[in-house]
Amino acid sequence: MASWRGNVIKIIIVPQQTPLFNVILLAAGGFFMFVCMDSTAKYLGTVMPITQAIWGRFFFHLISIIVFFLFFRPKVNLKKNFKLQIIRSVLMVTATTFMFHSLQKFDLVDIYVVFFTAPLIVSLLSAYFLKDFLTFKGIILILLSFGSIIYALGPSMKIFSMDLIFPIVPPICWALYQFLTKVISTDNDPFAAIFYTSILGAIIFSIYMSFYWMPLEKNIYWFYLILLGVAGFVSHSLIIYAIQLSNLSFVTNFQYSQLVWSTIINFMIFGVPIDVNKIYGVIGIIVFGILFIKTEGSKKKVKIKN
Repeated sequence: MASWRGNVIKIIIVPQQTPLFNVILLAAGGFFMFVCMDSTAKYLGTVMPITQAIWGRFFFHLISIIVFFLFFRPKVNLKKNFKLQIIRSVLMVTATTFMFHSLQKFDLVDIYVVFFTAPLIVSLLSAYFLKDFLTFKGIILILLSFGSIIYALGPSMKIFSMDLIFPIVPPICWALYQFLTKVISTDNDPFAAIFYTSILGAIIFSIYMSFYWMPLEKNIYWFYLILLGVAGFVSHSLIIYAIQLSNLSFVTNFQYSQLVWSTIINFMIFGVPIDVNKIYGVIGIIVFGILFIKTEGSKKKVKIKN
């Protein structure tokens, strides 16, 4: 029994080869799970206090990773890079808190459009601190993508509203989080990173909800709370693996797939009409993002073995 578990962990955590397709699958799958998680949170915010949904996201994330530890028994060093781990955890808890609140105040697609300032921030951080420089073409493409973000938003966002702070904070925190993920993941097990995030969030919001807990009206809501945590665990795991196997900017730009899924879910689940101008902007973001991936993915610095 222990033997096959060890082999599974070896295959998952330390792959012998890292084909491009595997990296794409990990990154795209991780960001798709994020959309599922955020969509669930948006719905739960209509039937319970949003802080209760945030509690579920971190508490059941923690339960998921504990179950994983007990079942697969991976070797995890929780002492290494402890200070950076805590900083990352604070960033992720902050990003999630503001993200879930913004989901209650803004359109799902608009939130993701704003969120796509994160790739620009990550690319700048990677270039300055990790010497992971963008090519000239890459710089032009990411700026064009940023211009598409502005166009996609148009007048739909409440530019002069104080509520705008909610969708602005998450991409800043997420960019810093991803940057530190790259720094840590070079010599640290990825599960240590997401363990610290889940336990910090679970502790903070368990204490808070012990004073403000609202009884759930339907048992199905428990399922959705569990889904939040499981989706959080799976999404972060997939993305951390992808970052380890490739280039930070390369993986970050797979976030563009979230625009497609959020647009579909926004229309089919939440009944929001599709805005033509927003679609043009979204197409621009995706096209320039794909070109950016092709340009930066061709660099020798992208450590992917075909």
